[in-house]
Amino acid sequence: MEDVPNPYTHSNRAKQLELKKNLQEAEEEYRKAVQAADSLPHDEYMRDFNTALDRKRNGVSESNKYLPEEALTELIAAYRELLSLPFLTRTQLAGFYARHNALPEAKEVIEQALAIEAQTKGRAGNNAEAERRAAELLKNIGDILGPANAEELFLAYFDKLDVNKNGFIDEQELKRAQLDISVPPEAQSMIRYLLYHYFAVEKASNDEFGEEISGISKNDVRKFQKSTKANWKRLK
Repeated sequence: MEDVPNPYTHSNRAKQLELKKNLQEAEEEYRKAVQAADSLPHDEYMRDFNTALDRKRNGVSESNKYLPEEALTELIAAYRELLSLPFLTRTQLAGFYARHNALPEAKEVIEQALAIEAQTKGRAGNNAEAERRAAELLKNIGDILGPANAEELFLAYFDKLDVNKNGFIDEQELKRAQLDISVPPEAQSMIRYLLYHYFAVEKASNDEFGEEISGISKNDVRKFQKSTKANWKRLK
C-alpha cells in the first residue's frame, strides 16, 4: 500500500548520504526511518503473524484457512522483520552516531531500542542476535563515555585505588580493583572508562617528571574530562 511508511527507503537513503559525508541529511533520514517504523500498523502485523504461526503449528482452522501452506515460512519471517523495525532502525541510528563520535546520542538511542525490545519480549519481533549486538554496542559506548560523575567517583575512591600510595593510579591498580567485590558497580564503570582511555588520560596533564609512566593523577582525570566534554557534541 502506498500510504504505508517505508523505513527501508529512508534507511537506504541515509546510508548513501553518510557515504557522501552529508551527515546532517543522513541523520535526518535515519531519524525518518525510525519514525516510519514506529508508524507501521504493528497491531495488524501481530494479528497476521499470529494467524500464520497458528496455521504452522496447529494446522488449518476457520481463521487461517485462506493462507497458502507453501508461503507460511516466508510470511512468518516477513512479519518478524516488520515487527522488529522499531528496534532495528534505532540500532542503525545509534550506530550512525557512534561512528561519528556523537556518543551521548548513540547511548540514548540504543537505550531506547533495548527498552522497546524488553517491552516486546515473547512477541514476534524479537531478534536475539540484533539484541546481543545492541547490548554490546551499549556496553562499549558506556565504557567510552563513562559515568557522568567519573571525576567525582575517581576522587572518592582514589585512596582505595592507590594501593602503593604514590599519588597515582596505574593500570595494574585499576585492573586489580576490577576484581575487588567491595568496589560498587558505579565505581567499576568509572574504572572501565579509565582503562579504555588509560594512555590518553595519563597524558592529559604534565604532572610527572620525565615520561608519563607513574599512572593517572587527579589532575589528569580533571583535564581529560574537560577535553572530552568539549569533543562530544551533537552533530551540527
